[in-house]
Amino acid sequence: MNVTSALPPTENITNSDDVHILTTYVMRYISFLIGAVGLTGNTFVVVVIMSASKMRKQLTNAYIINQSVIDGTISLFLILTTIFEDDGRKYHTLGDEIFCKLWLTKIWLWGFFVTSSYNLLALTLERYLAVVHPIWHKLKMTKNKVAVSIVFVWFFGPVYNLAYMIPTAGITETGYCTVYSIWPNSLSQHAVGVLTIFIQFFGPLFMLVFFYTRMIIVLRRRVAPEGSSNSNRESGGGTVQVRKSDSMARARKNILKTLAMVAFSFVFCWTWNQIYYLMFNLGLMTGDFTSVFYNFTVVMVFLNCCINPFIYIAKYEQFQKTMKMLFCNKETNVEETQLCNSSVE
Repeated sequence: MNVTSALPPTENITNSDDVHILTTYVMRYISFLIGAVGLTGNTFVVVVIMSASKMRKQLTNAYIINQSVIDGTISLFLILTTIFEDDGRKYHTLGDEIFCKLWLTKIWLWGFFVTSSYNLLALTLERYLAVVHPIWHKLKMTKNKVAVSIVFVWFFGPVYNLAYMIPTAGITETGYCTVYSIWPNSLSQHAVGVLTIFIQFFGPLFMLVFFYTRMIIVLRRRVAPEGSSNSNRESGGGTVQVRKSDSMARARKNILKTLAMVAFSFVFCWTWNQIYYLMFNLGLMTGDFTSVFYNFTVVMVFLNCCINPFIYIAKYEQFQKTMKMLFCNKETNVEETQLCNSSVE
């Protein structure tokens, strides 16, 4: 399940406990703020990359654009689910049942979080193939393959969530919407919980660790002896070519470092909640899903949808140069222009 899968039924959440009421209001304000920042930041990223023809044609940036669109969508749903949440009224009609199952479960919010995780995985896989299998990447990694993978990740998250969230939500006899609580038995609940944790976090985590470990190993093996590099630089006719090669190598190295930071932010933001929920599903602890600490873990997950734009602004040199040319209207020198236009494929 996702970060709120094990929350008690809605009718049990609304109580008069002062701490819980305060926490609820604070969470609403924080969620709305994160959503607003995420929507603005990710829209900004899309505008900047789409403004440069060189950037938007690169396969890596296609995934980055998609990542920003996904995270922007998450931010929008975070705002909407904060505004239009369960008001505690009783539900009776078929429309109420649909509203309970398709909205109050927050299927789309958490479904697109899973989509975001798998787009990050697809983005990392593209860089892995470029570094570890460059010939295959050059010949076989086409725009059509990228498009297919993008469509897949958009469907995967929501479809998986629909499969288990709709059957486990409904209207109780007393007329309240209860979510993630209608299970045949506790074993099936915990089994689906563990499976979901693996699908949305530990699976991508293991793959990210594998990809980056292999890329580091391969890149270290490719480091040329310093003397050989210097002799190539001193050859008279190759100065321009060497400079161009250096610019491209720098661009590739920079995007790899940037994406490594994006992957690290995903792991850092999600680990708190997923470890907490895993321990609950394994019976190692009794989960308090209204506690301050639990809400802290949820906020950390929410932050993941708005942090990437700041990473691009701070670390992604190609993005920085494009942003500079777009908004500052300043001329760049030859080296900066080459960096901005260098392919990272």
